Amino acid sequence: MSTPNRVEDNLGDLDRRALLGLLAAGLIAVPFAGSLAGERGTPEEAQAMVAKAVAAYGEKSAAVFAEITAPSTAFRDRDLYVFVIGSDHEIVAHGADAKRIGIDVTTLKDPDGKEYGKELVATASASGAWVDYKFKDPLSGNIAQKSSWVVLHDGFIFGCGVYKL
Repeated sequence: MSTPNRVEDNLGDLDRRALLGLLAAGLIAVPFAGSLAGERGTPEEAQAMVAKAVAAYGEKSAAVFAEITAPSTAFRDRDLYVFVIGSDHEIVAHGADAKRIGIDVTTLKDPDGKEYGKELVATASASGAWVDYKFKDPLSGNIAQKSSWVVLHDGFIFGCGVYKL
């Protein structure tokens, strides 16, 4: 009679080991899947980043533009980064590419010929607005559909976009 109990005990051990293995695999897979999903910024995060930049401008004035442009800044997260356009339509801060500072946005077109720079200027408002265009994705390096949230504040346009892949 002791033999069936050993078989049941061994099966019980196998079931427990299989369950523990599945549980361990799940614990490894869940954070990994979350990191893949969290690799991209969301529209809400873009809006929050713009609000953060506007608030920092309120505290530091134009000095915040250097902070926005600096590498490893608080105004860059994954594929999200803040850009700021001055009243003369020139870029005064850019969280992904400092070489863009000084560019007149009204001259910018996406690969399809859309004059998105003019639309950024024309659409920005104190309450904020979205502008759609194509732009180089900083994570993949490929051209992708992008939507930028733009807010007009104190003569500057603060923006941050999300990539739609």
